[in-house]
Amino acid sequence: MYIPASKRFIGNDSIKSIDEKIQRIQEAQAMFATYDQKTVDHIFRQVAHAANKQRVPLAKLAVEETRMGLMEDKVIKNGVVIETSVSAYADMKTCGIIDRDTERGLIKIATPVGPLACITPCTNPTSTVIIKSLFALKTRNAAIFLPHPRASACSHEAMRICRDAAVAAGAPPNVLDCVEHPTLELNRHVMDHPGIKLIVATGGPGMVKASYSTGKPALGVGAGNASVLVDDTADLKMAASSIVMGKTFDNGVICASEQSTVVIESIFEEFKSLLQKRGVHFVYGEERKKLGEFLIKNGAINPDIVGQSAQTIAQKCGIRIPPDAVVIATEASEVGPHEPFSFEKLSPVMTLYRAPTFNEAKDLCASIVHFGGEGHTAVIHSNDENRIAAFAAAMPAHHLFANVPSSIAAVGTAFNFNVPPSLTLGVGTTGGSSIATNMTPASLINVKLMASRQEHMEWMKTPPNLYFNRNCTREAIADLAKPYPGGKRDTRAMIVTDRAMVEFGYCAKVQQMLEQIGFKVAVFDEVTPDPTIECVRAGAAACEQFKPEVLIGLGGGSPMDAAKGIRVFYEHPEAKLEDVGARFIELRKRTCPFPDTGSKVHKLVCIPTTSGTGSEVTPFAVITEGTHKYPLFSYRMTPDVAIVDSAFCDNLPKSLVANAGVDALVHAIEAYVSVASNDFTKAHATRAVKLLFEYLPESYKNGTIRAREMVHHASTIAGIAFANSFLGITHSLSHQIGGAFHTPHGMTNAILMEHVIDYNAVDAPTRMGVYPQYTHPLAKQRYAELARAIGCTGNSDYELVQKFKQRISELKKSLDIPATFAEAGINKDAYYKVIDSLAEHAFDDQCTPANPRFPLVPELRHILECAYDGQPVSF
Repeated sequence: MYIPASKRFIGNDSIKSIDEKIQRIQEAQAMFATYDQKTVDHIFRQVAHAANKQRVPLAKLAVEETRMGLMEDKVIKNGVVIETSVSAYADMKTCGIIDRDTERGLIKIATPVGPLACITPCTNPTSTVIIKSLFALKTRNAAIFLPHPRASACSHEAMRICRDAAVAAGAPPNVLDCVEHPTLELNRHVMDHPGIKLIVATGGPGMVKASYSTGKPALGVGAGNASVLVDDTADLKMAASSIVMGKTFDNGVICASEQSTVVIESIFEEFKSLLQKRGVHFVYGEERKKLGEFLIKNGAINPDIVGQSAQTIAQKCGIRIPPDAVVIATEASEVGPHEPFSFEKLSPVMTLYRAPTFNEAKDLCASIVHFGGEGHTAVIHSNDENRIAAFAAAMPAHHLFANVPSSIAAVGTAFNFNVPPSLTLGVGTTGGSSIATNMTPASLINVKLMASRQEHMEWMKTPPNLYFNRNCTREAIADLAKPYPGGKRDTRAMIVTDRAMVEFGYCAKVQQMLEQIGFKVAVFDEVTPDPTIECVRAGAAACEQFKPEVLIGLGGGSPMDAAKGIRVFYEHPEAKLEDVGARFIELRKRTCPFPDTGSKVHKLVCIPTTSGTGSEVTPFAVITEGTHKYPLFSYRMTPDVAIVDSAFCDNLPKSLVANAGVDALVHAIEAYVSVASNDFTKAHATRAVKLLFEYLPESYKNGTIRAREMVHHASTIAGIAFANSFLGITHSLSHQIGGAFHTPHGMTNAILMEHVIDYNAVDAPTRMGVYPQYTHPLAKQRYAELARAIGCTGNSDYELVQKFKQRISELKKSLDIPATFAEAGINKDAYYKVIDSLAEHAFDDQCTPANPRFPLVPELRHILECAYDGQPVSF
């Protein structure tokens, strides 16, 4: 918990001065956050240049103060973090708008996360301060540094050099600062201070853990215990040199340096000999015991060994090694607290393990990382890409390397410049960290996302081939015999139909046409009204026996829907109806992908013999399972060929003309007012509505050839409209009622239609339909437009809607369609017994999302109540 400075003291000193520093940093942060990218980039480069000029003095100061590492290697580290940071990040956008995607309507805006509290270690003090300063300045973050007490002077000097250069280049005064005499209590005060917004911790496990315990966002690293695997495909000389290079660089203080190496048994002695030639001295017996006792004190690494040379370590623990030895090594077989050489060592001390096989070596490497360096680093030396991949997958580490010295490669240097340069190596949740990658400037910005309203890409998808006009079937079918590019043609066709089509002779007529052009033909005539999944499965089984290349759906909506389903389940017998019929909100984001079609059936041909469903041109099919109707939808079900020949409609019963005709009318109306309605679908929907009002009464009353043809065309035109702008809750409710009471679909739609119009045509709906192009409630206006299209006049949209409903009512009456479900003969008790279930299932129907008014379940129930006995919708 943060305690105000006025109430806290450390020793004889009040920490008021620290609070004052943080106050100044906050002021600098507020000013720095307003800088533009050009100014920030100038500051970044100037600081890098200034720090680079001081890389040697800073290295000397670090070694003198900490007594760790090698001055020459610290010079390299200082220089490398500067050069690689400039190379990788100088042109990185970190201020204001960093990305603008006008096509997708997205803008990304970067803001700083600070002020920062930066914990830095004694092992890499100046290089860590430099790179954190560069990252902070690049991202417009003010920062206060909390150095390790053993490296406070050199860390402060590195910060001063960066700060002075930044201020000289235009940064706010006090943009960087440092706690000059750090203690654990003082550092905790800084981390708990409300003015600090993010803690960046690179240091010992204690400080990293403390940073996460503050309750603030923190980016911390974990301990490393890098394991190395050398297999029998490796370049052994390169592997030995790489391990020695990594282990000796800066006397092994980098947390990613190689700690333990596992070698496959067959090459162990050869590899050990190569290590010895490279200056690795192995100790055994009493010397091993002395080294182990000096290495680990009280279950943790002895600070006196960190960053010391092999010669110094040998002297301190009382063992003798050759004067040219650069690494001390020993062999081990176990991993755990009882084996001191399985710990992280942060010095030129390494452990060699042997394993009989690659898999055993891989498992042993994983055990070593698990023991002391979860999430950190693991290395493999191998020329087998499969083994490298298997090793990477098995390691509980996030920094993985092949055939390189890990201590050098991990920080983004020479061996792969694609590794993001950093000295803060996250270990992910595996190791208790919030990041699993190298920390970069991107870690120190908040990115806002501005998303503008984007209209969806829309489409107009129809069958590739649509034939129409009376008696067009023969010529249309003749085209099925045409060869594909390459000369092959289809020769096997199956007609999917019902018994009525067989009895009327229509099936034989089409079969004869096919046989005359060289097709072998089979007939599946078991389709029933509202085709069931059992019917579809039976048809798929028939296809499996006959192997058709062309499937022809002949009849009303049921045979055509069945043909669509049969194609899917013939080509994908493993498919499940509940999956292909799974509901979705956005077509392109459905959770269950619809199966591909065309692998067995090259062409799906639909020939409607009724005028209402439009199934010959749509991607829809309705398949029943039990009492539940599944509306299937995928453009993969759109027929390849539609043949719209009104000659098949000459002898339709009047009731079918009426019910199918009003079904087509509802298709057109719902497509017109749908949230996805557009200029292309509106044109088709309007034409269909006009044709149906003009010709459907005549088609019903007298059945003239002209009227039947126009209604037949209107049905297909309406199908094209709703295939591309979808339907609404008239159909959602109708699907449920038809499934429960087996009412004719068109009649059910007709009874519901005026109630749904009343529900939709309001200025302030409870909820509006969701679609980018649907900008505000438009249903009333669109119903009024349709009213005008059929000749209605009025002084307002409301008046036009009422006249439109009146015309619909008159049309239904002329077709002898009942006005209510009570008139249709549905028992009231039975109806109300399931009404709640009907409403709930209608809400989840696939047609509901396109409705212009987004319905709530109680509202759907109210529509059902009104439709039963003809009461007006009251909302």
